[in-house]
Order: sequence, then C-alpha cells, then structure tokens
Amino acid sequence: MLFADSRNIQAIGIPFNWNADYANGKNYAEYDLLTHKKNDFYLIQRNQVIRFGLFGQGMKLYFEMADGSFSLNGKRIEIEYIDENSEVYHLTTNFADKDLITYKEAYADYNNVQGIQKSSIKSINFGYKTKYEKDGVQLFFQPIVSLPLESNSPFIEVKLTSNKSMNGHLVFKHRGIEIERFPAPLEVNKAGQLNWTIK
Repeated sequence: MLFADSRNIQAIGIPFNWNADYANGKNYAEYDLLTHKKNDFYLIQRNQVIRFGLFGQGMKLYFEMADGSFSLNGKRIEIEYIDENSEVYHLTTNFADKDLITYKEAYADYNNVQGIQKSSIKSINFGYKTKYEKDGVQLFFQPIVSLPLESNSPFIEVKLTSNKSMNGHLVFKHRGIEIERFPAPLEVNKAGQLNWTIK
C-alpha cells in the first residue's frame, strides 16, 4: 500500500501520479513503479480500493474510501454542512459508495506559423462524488482537491446539491476542530460550488 508506506515514492513523468491502495495490501498506480508502464484508470478494481489520491513532490494526498475524509500530506480534513436548524450533515463521514475522480487541467498555445505548441499541465486533481442521505435530505457531494502547478495554493473545490432548500454553512475541520466556515444557501436541485484554499 503506497499511502501507508513511510517511504517517499516519486511520481513518474509528471509532478503527481494517481494511486489506489487495495484492501489486500497491494496498490495500482498511474505508472507501474517498477516498469514505469502507464496503467489504465478504468482498470482500477473499485470494489477493492481503500484509499485513492495523488503522490509526488514528497507529498501524499488521498481520501479514505470508507468515510471520504481527506489526508492531505498528513493533515486530516473533514467537511460538514450545518443547516439553519443546526442539523449537522457529516459529508466526509459518509459511508455511501464513492465514484473516483482524477483529471489534469492542461492548456496549449497556438500560433498561425507553428500550429499547436507543446501542452502544459495547469493542475492535477483528484476526489470523488457521492450521495449523502439523512432524514429525507439527499445531498450530492463532490469534493475535488486541486494542485495547481503554477504559483497558486492547493484548494478543495466543493460542489453540493440538495433535494430541499437549506440556508446553512459549509464547515471545514482539521481532526474535528473547525478551521473555517462559509454561508452556503442551497436551492432545490441547483448545484452550489465553493473553492476552499487548504489551510
């Protein structure tokens, strides 16, 4: 399991590679760590995944498949939604199924003489989407950790959609202690989005 390994394993080819740790103690990385051959994201054995995320640059950033909490280079981050009646929805203590997400945001310059130039990666991203249910409330939750490769700070993009209108707050915690909260009113079936700079 790469994320549980204390060694500093370097990414291959780009600054960060994705990786899935399996319940049987093995892992499946974007590039095979021995042969450096590229692996197919769609061949991840999703029913075996216990952790998923990125590694590289001396860092390990991942989420636990069981509850959805993030470990970002050793820092545990949880996300909650607290409605206007102080009802707490523990979004990252959610044992529902999760769909894995990872992608690279890239750009390429173009000119009329040389055509498309070499493309450059702007950010590398990972996260998941899931559905949280409690007392008739359904919250569709999608947290994505974004690692910009330029000078910007890493952030978590949170998308949240509810089956009922609520006028609450989105709360970010580190090991159960609140770091920051934001007003986050939700309209029925309309996605709200917030980008939180990781602290």
